[in-house]
Amino acid sequence: MEQLNQVRTVLIIQVLHSFVYGVLAIALPLMMKEKNVDIVVIGFVFASMPLIMQFGRIFFATISDFWGRKPFFVSNGVLGVVSSLIYYFARTPLEFLFGKIVEGTKDGALWAVNRPFLLEKNGGHWRLLVHLRAVTYAASAVGSLLAGFFVIRFLYEGTMMLCALIGLFVVFLSFLLTNGRTKRFSTKEALHSLDLRKKKRLFKIFLTLFFVLGLSWGFRGGFVIPLFLDNHGFAAETIGLILGAHILLAGVFSYILSKSSSMRRLILLSGILYSITFFLLGFLDSVLASALLIAFGFVEGMSSIGQEGILSRITDKNSYGTDIGLLMMGLHVGEALGLASSGILISTWGFVAPFLLAASTYAIFSAGSYLILSE
Repeated sequence: MEQLNQVRTVLIIQVLHSFVYGVLAIALPLMMKEKNVDIVVIGFVFASMPLIMQFGRIFFATISDFWGRKPFFVSNGVLGVVSSLIYYFARTPLEFLFGKIVEGTKDGALWAVNRPFLLEKNGGHWRLLVHLRAVTYAASAVGSLLAGFFVIRFLYEGTMMLCALIGLFVVFLSFLLTNGRTKRFSTKEALHSLDLRKKKRLFKIFLTLFFVLGLSWGFRGGFVIPLFLDNHGFAAETIGLILGAHILLAGVFSYILSKSSSMRRLILLSGILYSITFFLLGFLDSVLASALLIAFGFVEGMSSIGQEGILSRITDKNSYGTDIGLLMMGLHVGEALGLASSGILISTWGFVAPFLLAASTYAIFSAGSYLILSE
């Protein structure tokens, strides 16, 4: 029963974290645009977050394998309060950048420990990770759905203050967690677990493939979709509704399809549908583009199963935190490069360019994963 309560508490923390993420995903790029921040600069500001998150994540994950997971859940809540308050006062690109650095560190603290915590409580089975992804999608969807209404009702500053209050509640919940196993920190053991030369060939291959996946996420992630919809004339609340419906569909279908035993086929099918979606998206009018983005939630939910299945299959139970952190390093470095490039691509050729690159790079990840998992 205690173990079940611990899992439930972590999932609630994830819900609150993801709700705030969904709110910021809509409100922040629109807020920056209102403050007359150039789209190329927005791209570089958003590109900082995956890098900061990854460096923080790999550091926190390595330490948490020795010191336990609880301190990093607490840190996530504290940093959530700080980052939201920075956005509350932000007016210049440098101030928004500082907020993104703190937000990235906050995300790194949580994602360093949430999957390892659940894997330790569940004997390493991948389906609980899919449930984690499902509640992440659902909470992000609700946040995105409500973001536009928050902005209309409370303005951008009031919306940021609401996010700060949620961060305070996350701190309280984090203190309810047990710390689990702890052991004396060993520099030698930590460096050994971080040494890629010691990892299996399969692990190294997927590190590269996750870099390609990160590129795809960067070309269509962060600020890109909200500003694409804004460019098509949608208001903030409508953008929130479109992306909220998309994320909600992703959560529902990731949960439903988690009962499937054919992870490889889901990876391949999601890759085909993902590439078709982004090959078409930049050429459609506003109505069809918004409908396609909502329907893409089905594909996103399907693809998440394959990604979580890969994580559980190729990580070592003795160093879940470090292994997942290393594997995701490729993803977030790729995502940062994709985001930084997207602002330049959009300002030069429009939204079609990053969408075509998103489709192409995801096809490489999907086909490669399908073939390698058959070995």
